[in-house]
Amino acid sequence: MKKANLIAAATAIAASTSTFAEPMLITDWNFKNEAGFSSWTSEGSGTNPVTASGSSSDFGPSILSTGSLPDNLCWGDPVTPAGQSCLRINSFVDQNTTQTWDEDGNLVDINGGAPQGSAQTVDRGMDYNAAFRQGAALRHDNYPVTGEFLDTVTIRDGIHLQAVTPAGAEVIAPELEFIVDFWETPNVGLDAEGTCPFGPPSGTPDSVNENGCADVFKIIGFADGEGTDLNVVDSGPGFVDFSVKFKVGGVDASMWHRDYELITRLSGLDVVFDDGQVGFITRERGVNVLNAQFANRAFVVRAIDAPEPSTLAVFAVSLLGLAGFSRRKFK
Repeated sequence: MKKANLIAAATAIAASTSTFAEPMLITDWNFKNEAGFSSWTSEGSGTNPVTASGSSSDFGPSILSTGSLPDNLCWGDPVTPAGQSCLRINSFVDQNTTQTWDEDGNLVDINGGAPQGSAQTVDRGMDYNAAFRQGAALRHDNYPVTGEFLDTVTIRDGIHLQAVTPAGAEVIAPELEFIVDFWETPNVGLDAEGTCPFGPPSGTPDSVNENGCADVFKIIGFADGEGTDLNVVDSGPGFVDFSVKFKVGGVDASMWHRDYELITRLSGLDVVFDDGQVGFITRERGVNVLNAQFANRAFVVRAIDAPEPSTLAVFAVSLLGLAGFSRRKFK
């Protein structure tokens, strides 16, 4: 009997030890995603220079290291009644968000009009696509203008995460910084045949070049705000995934996983790769939207491997969006 009791006690101790050897995942996160324009350059001159307006934090407290940034840029002397070309960011976004822009720039319900809810952790090795939540989106109202034109822009994007359990566990994820250069193409094409850099010839019905050669903007630099380049972890015809890793502090490492991965998925526009750089295509004379989204709109938490049992991993977030940009508009 004593031997049996000893075996039972040893089993209980072993089970208790194994419990603490594998820290628990933080499964639910409330979040706030904020993005704005931190700098830009222009070329040419005219009546309407590049003008910034708006507030990435909706004029409230900001989570960005820079403080609140403008989330609207407009420029150029309009050629058509549609007005200027503009970039606009839908900021900020959180677990209570109910709407975002569709591909035509109209506000639509995300979750049947209900709040989209907190971000859920996806365990390491599991598919994260179904766990997405909506992040910030950016749209380009791409209309012909003359005079001064937007040339480059830097977009800064940040996420603040707050664990539902354990209470008080908060994370300011490394800020994402996207440096964008614009390639404006002649609307009539590059030659007499109307050849465009991407897609069919200019004026081809029901194509991205229907209203003239679509513009191309390239991400010529991106980092996590701490000088580390982002990694492209997945891509397809209409999306690109970037990732960056970081650690959660302020929690007991023997109880909770602390190593995290931030994943940003940009989707909604055609993707091109040129000399190792990622580019997106935006059509002329219309609204172009590039969402931080996938499937049911992009924000996800994923566990990753850690160097030791007490510090395993947790999550990923798809937030920032970027949208179409353009340089000079040609008739």
